[in-house]
Amino acid sequence: MPAYPFLGLLVSGGHTIICRADSFNDITVMGTTIDDAAGEAFDKVAKHYGFGYPGGAVIDRMAKNGDSGAFRFPMPSLHKGDGRHRYDVSYSGLKNAVINQSDQFRIKKDSEIKPEDIAASFQKTAVEILLRAVINAAEDSGLSAIVTGGGVAANSHLRSRLAEIQSPVRCIFPPIEFCGDNGAMVAGIGYRYLERGDRSTLCETASARVEGFKKKYP
Repeated sequence: MPAYPFLGLLVSGGHTIICRADSFNDITVMGTTIDDAAGEAFDKVAKHYGFGYPGGAVIDRMAKNGDSGAFRFPMPSLHKGDGRHRYDVSYSGLKNAVINQSDQFRIKKDSEIKPEDIAASFQKTAVEILLRAVINAAEDSGLSAIVTGGGVAANSHLRSRLAEIQSPVRCIFPPIEFCGDNGAMVAGIGYRYLERGDRSTLCETASARVEGFKKKYP
């Protein structure tokens, strides 16, 4: 784990968050999704085309044998005007384009449509949406470390593109087997609280969603 502060990138089926971490429980959300989470988009695209489950893993695997240039799917336009959404992302438009409007975005009109091409083209755009927001956050904050987490952090294309970010920024990834392990994540934060001397009763409630981790547009 790098020294605080650093940028955190949480990408899962429920959340897509770019944040500043000043300690293990001092988190400032800089950007998040205004609609669907990244992992949710992967799952829904995979479900629509019958690729299999979990969507993120199967699309990642299929994309390795596909042409990411077969479709040019649209990037969301959130960063106009006053720049309030410079670090935010949106996946509703991409999901709709892939599921309902794919023919409009085909580059090779006379070629056979292959499931692997759809997977690769979708994955490429989904990752570029994240990358654009993360790079904006890194440039504006001046923070040189980006720590990833969540199920989508296991995506090989996301890892590859983040690793390509030029110095002085460096990206830190958890082992793939822990990216989707909710038990390990809960145990990790629990250890930090226990180490600090915090305790809670068995009557505490839990929520799978955190208020403020999703924004509205504009």
